Amino acid sequence: MKKIKSYNICFIGRTGNGKTSLINALFGTAFPTNAHVSSTKEMYTSTIMCDCEHSNIEAYTAIDTPGIGEFSNNDKYFRYYEHAASVADCVVLVMTLDRTDAPAQRLVLSLKDILSQRKRKYVIAINHIDSRVVTDNANTYEPWDNEVNSPTEQCLKNIKERADILKSKFDGKFPDDFEIIPVCALRKYGIENLKQTIIT
Repeated sequence: MKKIKSYNICFIGRTGNGKTSLINALFGTAFPTNAHVSSTKEMYTSTIMCDCEHSNIEAYTAIDTPGIGEFSNNDKYFRYYEHAASVADCVVLVMTLDRTDAPAQRLVLSLKDILSQRKRKYVIAINHIDSRVVTDNANTYEPWDNEVNSPTEQCLKNIKERADILKSKFDGKFPDDFEIIPVCALRKYGIENLKQTIIT
C-alpha cells in the first residue's frame, strides 16, 4: 500500500488556549470543544487530503495534544508531547493574550533535544485576541470591531506588546527561528495567514 506523503503539524499549549478550536478553524475538522472544561484528554490526529500543486505533499496531518497544566505536572502526557514533536514538520505553540508563559517555556525546553534532531518550522499562535480580560483602568476597553471582524486599534497595540514579550521569552528556547501570528479561532480571524505560515 502506498504511504500518504503527509505534512505533520502538532499543536501544543496550555489547557484552555484553544488548540482544538484552532485546528477546527484551520482544517475544517470537528474535534469536540468546550469553553469551560478541557476536551482533549488523549492525543488525536486528523489527516486532511489536499490538492497541493508543485509539491510532493498529499495531505496535512493535524496532531492535537492534551493541554499543558492539565495536572500538577506534565508527566502523564509527556510521551504524547514527545511523539507529536518527533513526527512534526511544524510545531504550533498556542498562547493567549492573558496567560502565564512559564509552563509553555518549560515544555519547549524539555522537548528541545527531540526538536533539534531535524529541521522543523516553529510558530507561536496568539489565540483569543478578542479577550476582554486585558482591559484598561476605566474598563472601557473594546477589543473587537464587529463591523469589519478585526481587532480595534487598542487591541492591535496589546497584541504587539504581547508578541514582543513572547519573542523575548522564547528567543533561544526553540532550536530555530519562529514566527508569531495573532488569531481568533472562533471569529475565523487570521486563520488563512496562520495556515500559509504553517505550510509554506
